[in-house]
Amino acid sequence: MGRGNRIKLKIDLFGGLSITYEGKNISIGKNKTSKYIQLLEIVWLSGEDGISRDKLISTLYDREEQSNINNSFNNLIYQMHKQLQKSGLPDADYIVCRNGIFYTDENVEIDSDAVSFISNIREARETEDQANATIFYKNAFELYKAELLPELSTQEWVIIKSVQLQKMYSECVVALGSYYENRKDYDSMLKIYRKASDLYPDDEWQIGVINALIGVDNYKEAYRVYNETVRYYTDELGITPSNDLIECYDKMSRQITNTPNKILQIRDDILERRESLDRDDSGAYDCSYPSFIDAYHILSRNMERSGQSVYMMLLTIVDYEGKKIANQNKLESKNKLLQEAISITLRQGDTYCKYSSSQFLLLLVGTSKESCKTVYRRILNKYKMIAGPRAEIDYSVVSLADLPAKIHDNAKDNVG
Repeated sequence: MGRGNRIKLKIDLFGGLSITYEGKNISIGKNKTSKYIQLLEIVWLSGEDGISRDKLISTLYDREEQSNINNSFNNLIYQMHKQLQKSGLPDADYIVCRNGIFYTDENVEIDSDAVSFISNIREARETEDQANATIFYKNAFELYKAELLPELSTQEWVIIKSVQLQKMYSECVVALGSYYENRKDYDSMLKIYRKASDLYPDDEWQIGVINALIGVDNYKEAYRVYNETVRYYTDELGITPSNDLIECYDKMSRQITNTPNKILQIRDDILERRESLDRDDSGAYDCSYPSFIDAYHILSRNMERSGQSVYMMLLTIVDYEGKKIANQNKLESKNKLLQEAISITLRQGDTYCKYSSSQFLLLLVGTSKESCKTVYRRILNKYKMIAGPRAEIDYSVVSLADLPAKIHDNAKDNVG
């Protein structure tokens, strides 16, 4: 077959295998997890470097399967060619072995999103000119639309490759985000971080989204994204927001303080938030952890002037033996039930937040240490009514007057 008659295939691997030939989708088997399909994908991903026969075999087969590996591997090659012929693709080898290394057949031209992504990242790294490097990073960013081969997400070789590609994607996001931020192109910066946070919500790309929104003075949306992110981390992941996210909150507060705004617009925003809170809950104020910190500071400053005491309580979910609950599904269920019990029991003037997957922090205004014990018993009784008689919680309490100014540096240790 001459070079002018090369077979041109478009191979998409991000988001799932897709093969296109002359504008038509090609199927090379109903089961996309088949070993002969994985064989092709591994060789395609290896690009011009190729992959050794030994590495290919060790990638495809478990050790238990390698007793009679030569016959199995040869049969796999035969099966692959048979399926390619059935698919309607032109006759070709598609993959070839030279000196123990497997490559894509030179008569087959592969246009692969994953291979192009890797190539663009490498070009960006080797380019000294930042503007040119940005072009390569942008090309790579556009190509990375989803995880690599989700249908094979449990295969070890896919996991390893996915981690490598995700690190490259993170490099890409940071490079582009910083580039646009330095040029105050906040709209482009916002698009980068929004896409990244949609793909990987656990990687805190939302901080970039918030900073871009601050850059265009859209504080209302910045606060919305911030609160949504904090809720996701505490409710879905069961972890406390990071220092970087809390610093982002502080930055928003400082920027708003230094930014003139129309008083009527500020009033309307406050009223909108107040109405939302009134609709959501008539009990205690359920807030995010950073908002809890702000409430703490305000109350601690007002204690001396008003003479009103304020106590902070830490509630920890435990099993009926007083031990930590390891089962995350069980813990998540109990967490929601405890939150309901707290909300029902506390007064409107009290404030609480979820501190971790097993803990809640409460601010109790105008009470005494002895009264705190009563509050704890009331919450426990309500919790048992909702979650069952074997439901248990531990508690500890301290007066705000006894706490250091920076509660958020080590809140858990101070309470304990």
